[in-house]
Amino acid sequence: MRLKTSGLLLVLMLALVFPLSVQAQGQGPVYIVQQGDTLSGIAWRFGTTIEALILENNISDPSRIFPGMELTIPGFPEISGRLSLEPVRLGDTFESLSHDFDLDQTSLKRLNRIVRPDRIYAGMSLIVAATEQGLSAQPARHLLAARPGETRLELAARARTDPWAIHTDHTPELQLWVLPGDLYGFGSRADEKRSGLPDEVNSLTISPEPLIQGHTTEIHVTASSSGRIEGDLGEHRLAFFPLENDRWISLQGIHALAEPGLLDLRLGFYESDASAPFYEFQQPVLLESGDYGFQVLNGVPPETIDPAELLAAASPQKLWQGPFEYPSRYYTAEFVATFGTRRSYNNGSLMYYHTGVDFYGRDEPIYAPAAGRVVFAGPLTVRGNVTYIDHGWGVYSGYLHQSEMYVQEGDQVEKGQVIGKVGATGRVTGPHLHWEVWVGDVPVQPLDWISPGYLLPEDPQQ
Repeated sequence: MRLKTSGLLLVLMLALVFPLSVQAQGQGPVYIVQQGDTLSGIAWRFGTTIEALILENNISDPSRIFPGMELTIPGFPEISGRLSLEPVRLGDTFESLSHDFDLDQTSLKRLNRIVRPDRIYAGMSLIVAATEQGLSAQPARHLLAARPGETRLELAARARTDPWAIHTDHTPELQLWVLPGDLYGFGSRADEKRSGLPDEVNSLTISPEPLIQGHTTEIHVTASSSGRIEGDLGEHRLAFFPLENDRWISLQGIHALAEPGLLDLRLGFYESDASAPFYEFQQPVLLESGDYGFQVLNGVPPETIDPAELLAAASPQKLWQGPFEYPSRYYTAEFVATFGTRRSYNNGSLMYYHTGVDFYGRDEPIYAPAAGRVVFAGPLTVRGNVTYIDHGWGVYSGYLHQSEMYVQEGDQVEKGQVIGKVGATGRVTGPHLHWEVWVGDVPVQPLDWISPGYLLPEDPQQ
């Protein structure tokens, strides 16, 4: 009898020191504990309580949860499967995500504690439940955007399917009409392309993702429509230019002082000569800080504080090929000043920033970093002798404080051509070259345009 009692005590002691792996006990979605998780953190994430988690999963020691443990999340009896994090893709809508993950929109909102579904942004992670068939029991649908004046019969004919097979997630299948711009689903896609965008838009990418203050944003669209694309990124109007194979591109600078957070990307897809888009798309994208430094400059005459404005149209022809080169051969030395540094003039607020990169030198040659057309060459109060070159597609470069200028407005320049000499004209403390690159009327980090730069597949890599 004494041996049996001792054995029982030993088992109890081992159970306290080495608790058995807790597996999900109840009905509902299953969460896999990750490194660093706590019960309080998990409870907060899913809008429940520690007590409810303990009760649902029969946890004897709340301090001993470990990575890999399975926990049933209480309060979601309508959801089953293993929970995972999935990124929101550019082009996704809350409606399309609800279908993709086979979750009704109310459950998806509750699971992710989403108050405003219209503010889900590309790159954010959503908690979803995977079924035995994968992330979704629903196959990816073909989606078409209804044209203005189009009937359900005409839409079905364009989709080559039965009119009653056309539906949306919010429109009854028996409804005889369609709403212009709405997406209507039919059939399933063999390529499993999951997107909230219609079939007419084969792909949509934006880089970098997330966006970064002071850098150039590149938007690529592949669209089967032969019309045009218009759009906005935040307060900036986008200019799209056609490429081969139904591809479009837009380049837009992000202001170095832009507020980090969410920027709205809006795109409209138009048929030729149409005044209204057949499909409009809007989705927030995340903008992050560029982590720039700051400096205070005193004794600067107020009339020489340059607001750094350049209003120029985006010319449709791309004049450059391959990456830009440095405009000075002194780029191996440390720069006099770097791009993006916040500046306070005369102890004022940090509402200005350095809009380019400064190179050492006096009377050293200045080289055109890429081919283009000179749109301005002359003296300015703050910038001194300055040259601006249009490289096409809304890309401009500027060369400030020159001692001599060798080109004039209207000249075509080639990569590597000498266009002037480094000097000390304008507001300077010593001779140097201030080099700027502007994209979409916004000064951006010029060094982004050095190798590999912004290339197309047909551009030489150099």
